[in-house]
Amino acid sequence: MDERFEGANCAVCGKSDTEVFIRGGGPAHIVKCRHDSLVYMTPRPKAEVVRKFHTTDVRNDNLEIFDRYRREILSREAEAVKRLKPAGNLLDIGCATGVFFDNFTKGNWRLYGVDTAPLGVSISRTKRGAEVFNGTLAEAQYPSGFFDVVSILDTLFYDPDPRATLVEIRRILKDDGLLAVEVPGFTYTLLRNRGPLCWLLDRKWTKGYTASYHLYYFSPRSLRLLLEASGFRVTKIIPEQASLDRGGVLRSLNELHFALARLLFTASGGRLSLAGKELYLAVKSNPCPPGQAPGSSA
Repeated sequence: MDERFEGANCAVCGKSDTEVFIRGGGPAHIVKCRHDSLVYMTPRPKAEVVRKFHTTDVRNDNLEIFDRYRREILSREAEAVKRLKPAGNLLDIGCATGVFFDNFTKGNWRLYGVDTAPLGVSISRTKRGAEVFNGTLAEAQYPSGFFDVVSILDTLFYDPDPRATLVEIRRILKDDGLLAVEVPGFTYTLLRNRGPLCWLLDRKWTKGYTASYHLYYFSPRSLRLLLEASGFRVTKIIPEQASLDRGGVLRSLNELHFALARLLFTASGGRLSLAGKELYLAVKSNPCPPGQAPGSSA
């Protein structure tokens, strides 16, 4: 095996009983766990390879990806958070340039962030006034029960060990705290990144998958199981819009798709989602999952 790659087990059940979901052209494949349907990459780039990629993920030539393309989406997601938590200590994991923080300038909020990209950390500190740690969540070593809200938006699927990260979030979250997790919509991703729609938008039949650093593809079922295994209970799922990186007709199609996706989600009682993104709001479950002590990060 290429020395930059490593094997991986399912993040939910810890087993390696899988079937090939999408066969890659190199060492990596996208597989599906036979026990809980989690879809993930294995073999996959090692953690240090993924981290090296993300240290340069925020650059002077791509800042609009984190600002203009995401601002409307982040604004709506912030409003969903504030309806449940009007003030407190907020930690945004993978905060990039800190655009999410712009929605918390009013009221009694204290803003914290974590990111491995030095430029993103610098912008978040100087432009947004947030207290941002340059590194990983595990390295930050925040005190237990410190945060009212922890958000991890469009980031969890990059994490080599998402369960360990969620358990650490549980430790640093207050007992009545709120977790907000945004991930790409599973069905949308499959339709968008492979087949006719991918060809129409990108002039290629397949996009991403094993050629990317997306280590996980969370469906509503698999993400709910992962959150439950990590000590959380999902209280609400909100369909969101795909990133607004196109103009003209494609922007109009994006808006139309989002409207139809919300309608389908509502009409199906949340059972069917074609949304580009999905926001999961969760609270601590009580008691902890078996084998996990309160406040444990193991």
